[in-house]
Amino acid sequence: MKKGTLIIMALLFMPLLSHGQNSQEEKVDNSIENDKYRVITNKFWDNWFITAGAGAQVMFGDDDEKGKFGKRISPAINVGVGKWFTPGLGLRLQYNGLNAKGFSYGNGGYIKGTPDSKGLYKEKINYMNLHGDIMFNLTNMFCGYKEDRVYNAIPYLGFGLVHRYNEDVYGFKKLFFGLNLGYINKFRLSKAWDFNLEASALMMRDDFDSKTEGKKMDAVISVTAGFTYRFKQRGFKKAIVKTTGLSSEEMDAIRNKLNEQIARNKELEAELAKEKNKKPEIVKEEVIKPVQVASSSPRAIFFTINEYSISPREKVNIEYIAEQIKSNPDKQFTITGYADNSTGSASFNQELTQKRAESVYNMLVNDYGVDAKQLKIEAKGGVSSMFEPSSLNRVVIVEYNIIFVN
Repeated sequence: MKKGTLIIMALLFMPLLSHGQNSQEEKVDNSIENDKYRVITNKFWDNWFITAGAGAQVMFGDDDEKGKFGKRISPAINVGVGKWFTPGLGLRLQYNGLNAKGFSYGNGGYIKGTPDSKGLYKEKINYMNLHGDIMFNLTNMFCGYKEDRVYNAIPYLGFGLVHRYNEDVYGFKKLFFGLNLGYINKFRLSKAWDFNLEASALMMRDDFDSKTEGKKMDAVISVTAGFTYRFKQRGFKKAIVKTTGLSSEEMDAIRNKLNEQIARNKELEAELAKEKNKKPEIVKEEVIKPVQVASSSPRAIFFTINEYSISPREKVNIEYIAEQIKSNPDKQFTITGYADNSTGSASFNQELTQKRAESVYNMLVNDYGVDAKQLKIEAKGGVSSMFEPSSLNRVVIVEYNIIFVN
């Protein structure tokens, strides 16, 4: 039994050694927009397959270890149908069996011929095993889904019925339950075809070989090679996860634009101070100079496409703006809404920018106690030349007005 078990384990795990090297060479894309672990759930008739294979099997019964291992090897076949519900989880219904060979000291129900020099008789049991399996594609689970991956490691756990065709002279039951454990080494040949190397173990109650001599169970271990055909629609579509936040590059562009505006505002303030220091000219007639308005220290609140609700992150920015407004009770502030004119119609963008400005206005007044008399709302509609990239134009600018006279 030990020699046979070593042979089976060698066949089972040899492909994993080569796969370990290949998996290290795969580059992992951790970007949210193309998450390798996210896929779109498939429809019921997607990702069905049929599989068939042939190979050899060995029975482990009460007296089988007393005989030669090579004499216990018998042919095995399997045929199955199943479906992958996700890249990592599938179900399969499989038939396998044919016949199992073993040895007995003459007290079994399936002995054949005459005993050898040790008193052992040969046994042959014709049987079938129909079982349902839960399959786990560990490669997709741990390495992410990849449709054209050459190798996949798939263990499974199953439960089903075992039926013996032979008549049992001792009257043991011919139909009973079996537990199935297995491991599939799947190699991709094309979009539709795979080559499989499968190792499986069927475990049953102790009287499968019509003997109950102290063992807790009988078992049949098999190794088969075969093919899988995958019906259309096959494969899974990767899910695209869109982000609503701004990248570091976009934030840098915003800061640069705001710094330019702040620099221009300082120039205007310097001009204002210069004008105030000038001696007034004596004129015969009193002339009322026109009042001009210059903006200073603008603050930006950004929105996602087609939205006018304020995100939790931007609420922190609004709280700061509210503090600045309340600390300058003699100044008036303008809340100006903008939109990206590359999306939406002109009328839609005009209404959207009005709602964005009103959202900021309402939060300042209702949530942070800003005096409504200090605020004024404007809506500019869709614009294209204010920020780059154009997604940064989905914004509300809050700025205070400095009144000066030419």
